[in-house]
Amino acid sequence: MISADVRESSAPADASDDGEPLDPRRRHALLQECRDLVLAQLSRFIDEALDRLSIELTITAMKAAGRESQQALLDALSLVRAHRNDIEFRFRQSFAELFEQRLFDRGSATDSASAAPAAPPGGLALVDDRAIEDRIAIDRLVRRARRQLDPDEVLGVRARMAALLGRDWFDEDDYPASPEVVFEALRRSLDELAPAAEVRTALLQAFEPHVATSLAGVHASVNERLRSHQVLPTIRPRSVVRTDTRRPGSIAADAARPDSPAATAPGVQSGAAGAVGGAGPAGAAALRDFRFGGERVHMFDDLVLQMSVDQESARRSAARMLSDPETFGMADLPMPTVQPPLIEALHALQSSSREGAGAAPLATELLDHARSKGSSLDQLTVEIVSLVFDYIYADRRLPDPVKQQLLRLQVVAVKAALLDRSFFARRQHPMRRLIDRVIDLATDPDADYGAQSTLVAGVADIVDWILGNFDDDLAVFDEAMARFDALAHAEGERRAARLLELTRQAERMEALAVAQEEASAEIALRIDPVTPAFVREFLYDWWSRALAQARIAGECGGASWAQALQAAEMLIWSVAPKTPEEIPRLASLLPRMIGSLLKSLKAVGIADEERERFFNELLRWHTRAIQDAKVGAGRTMPGTQSAIRIGDDGVARFDASAAEASQVAARRPVAAPPRPAENAEVDALRRGDLIELADEAGATQTVRIAWISPTRKLYVLSRFPDFGQSLDRAALVSWFATGRARRVAPHSAVDSAIDAIAQDDTIAQRAVAG
Repeated sequence: MISADVRESSAPADASDDGEPLDPRRRHALLQECRDLVLAQLSRFIDEALDRLSIELTITAMKAAGRESQQALLDALSLVRAHRNDIEFRFRQSFAELFEQRLFDRGSATDSASAAPAAPPGGLALVDDRAIEDRIAIDRLVRRARRQLDPDEVLGVRARMAALLGRDWFDEDDYPASPEVVFEALRRSLDELAPAAEVRTALLQAFEPHVATSLAGVHASVNERLRSHQVLPTIRPRSVVRTDTRRPGSIAADAARPDSPAATAPGVQSGAAGAVGGAGPAGAAALRDFRFGGERVHMFDDLVLQMSVDQESARRSAARMLSDPETFGMADLPMPTVQPPLIEALHALQSSSREGAGAAPLATELLDHARSKGSSLDQLTVEIVSLVFDYIYADRRLPDPVKQQLLRLQVVAVKAALLDRSFFARRQHPMRRLIDRVIDLATDPDADYGAQSTLVAGVADIVDWILGNFDDDLAVFDEAMARFDALAHAEGERRAARLLELTRQAERMEALAVAQEEASAEIALRIDPVTPAFVREFLYDWWSRALAQARIAGECGGASWAQALQAAEMLIWSVAPKTPEEIPRLASLLPRMIGSLLKSLKAVGIADEERERFFNELLRWHTRAIQDAKVGAGRTMPGTQSAIRIGDDGVARFDASAAEASQVAARRPVAAPPRPAENAEVDALRRGDLIELADEAGATQTVRIAWISPTRKLYVLSRFPDFGQSLDRAALVSWFATGRARRVAPHSAVDSAIDAIAQDDTIAQRAVAG
């Protein structure tokens, strides 16, 4: 059986595509540069990942349902903290060895890890259950990480590094900078520390999201470096004919027999419109060409033929396979081309959608045209795209004005998916990126999406431009993305202007909070065990605010920081036990001290009742102090003396050394810190994150973190048009602890729609309805 296998046109082994040949020395130097680049970036990855794991493992452990799972996570956390340096060193060492093995084909890490022990003479070897479980767990993590990588970037690394070595391109699971290599290096570095199996698994799972993020950057950097040296500056997929053996019982193989049901199916025998790829002889030719290697692709061949005879299960299976990034996640696959009559009908529908045709009639027309003018694969493509838009329409986050504009792009999306069938499997497909960009922009809590807003008008203008300019060149979407980026920039400037005052207020609150902490610390140094409780409370609750305002604004009620601190020292001295000789000095001091207190208290907004209550208590205390001094003349003073003295000039002087012995007893007790898990959850927040807030009735709204103070003690939450709130850390921790707030993880609306479609029976149901 002749089939086609996709290979990059890597040109001669000693030449760069579209560039000058590279001499062996230059190729070797570039290989070393790439090796050093990959090792450097992955060294940063392991360092940064270990920083985050302490927080993430704590959060996950607190949320774990089972006691065993929680203990495994806590043990993993302890391992990270105790052996962080060992893990970093061993990972770098293991990865460097594996990189060299893959680069120069000195044996596969996967093969060595999963190799079974040699069989004893005359017997069979048993494969360790733990080794099997490890391999299954790592394979699962590898697949998840691979799905998050850009297939085009992956192919670029595989092709360009192979070109430097003068060999055919690396396989997807065997190139030097693959997820397999990273996870194998992690496994080896952890195995050397001999953790329990469940602890090792917990750590590998915790590393998984960081691996995908890091490798995305590694791939982009390697490709950029090699492109800049003219190593395959462009990679053009091509079909390379090779001999392949089909599976026994394959419907595609049976189609060659005249008595086969597949051979007599519409379009297979005669090349009619129901055939894959085209009408007449072209349909059969397309079917022959649609053999580009791999067991899963052979299965897809069969499914396409089964669809041509209306087998419902085949439609569902084909839809799932089309959305599989491992099989179809690359551009320019040699897939069957769309039927010309269908494209012509879509051109006409696109023109009518410029007039704002209704969404439901438009979707119905699309499906009708696909059934009457397209192949079974075309029909499946149209149905999946229409279901994606059904999910988008049902998304309650999306405002109606923007939703209506997106629905006008249904025809464009169908055409784009027919022209490049990687739409369902490749996140970087131009149309998918465009749809996600619009949804992200419109669902931003700070976005103004009123019917007359600049944002909605801008989206409508760009949709009009796409409808008027898109024919069959997907590069149109790059220009559309640039226009949406400009619109997003303008929206960001509008948002920045709206949030400026709110941010300024928050920054002032943060500065006041820091200054108030400083003021409280200064007060704590000066009070002593004999300072009355009501004076302590007043100083901490109110005078610390006056001091903070004086520190930030330069004055409070006309008093500078030093003057306000003098007033506090006078107050503390005035309520300390007095000798008869000190009474005249107290009497002369009180009017000036009380005047200073009143002016600054007015500036910080103390309530009248609170102010009167304090000064009445202060008056009673001073009265008793004077009486006690007269009655107790000649008696010994208390053992603990105040560290503050009033000189003959009436100026208070604080003796810090005298305060050290008594200050501990006088300080206000410190509240217990929040639980570690709550702290960790709030610590993980970043500016721009989305938070879902729930009120007492259960109603929710999504807000954005517009600002976080440098000390992470104050957070500003915002939502257009009128929600803006500053929260201190304690309040936000409380909200997360009680479930009133939760972080909303970013996600792609199109990804969610395609994943949902691939898991249900909607495609098969539509086939029955059709």
